[in-house]
Amino acid sequence: MNWGTKIIIAFVCFIGLIFGLVYTSINHDISLVADNYYEQELAYEDQIQRIKNSNDLKEKLDFKIDRQALMATFTFPGAIKEQFKEGTIHFFRPSNAKMDMEYPMLMGKEGVQEVNLKELSNGFWKIKINWKSDKKEFYQEISLVL
Repeated sequence: MNWGTKIIIAFVCFIGLIFGLVYTSINHDISLVADNYYEQELAYEDQIQRIKNSNDLKEKLDFKIDRQALMATFTFPGAIKEQFKEGTIHFFRPSNAKMDMEYPMLMGKEGVQEVNLKELSNGFWKIKINWKSDKKEFYQEISLVL
C-alpha cells in the first residue's frame, strides 16, 4: 500500500467519524433546566426577595419524609397558615424535565400537607415551595434523594 492510499483511507475514516458524531448529536435529547430561563433570570431579583422573606420567618416550614410509606409531610407554622393565600409545591427533577410534578398547597386547619412520593422515580429531586400571604411572597427549596 502506498502513501496515497493511506491518505485516502484516513480521509474516509475522518469523514465517517464526523458523520457519526453529527448523527449522535442530532438524536441526543437535550432538555434545558427551564424552557423560559431568560425570563426567569430577568425576574430573579423578585426570587431573591422571596427567599429573604422565607429566611426572615421566625418559625420555619418543617419537612419530613417517611421512606417506608413514601410520604412527604410539610408542616406550616402558625404565622404562615394564618396569612396563607395560595401556593405550589413543585418537585423538580434536574435530569429530566418531563418527570417534574407540581401540587397546589392545600393545607388544612392544622397547617399540614402530605404528598405521596410513590409517583416519583428514584434519584435527585429539588422541592420548590412557593406561597403567598396577604402582603408577601415566599420561596423555599429543599433537596431530596429518593
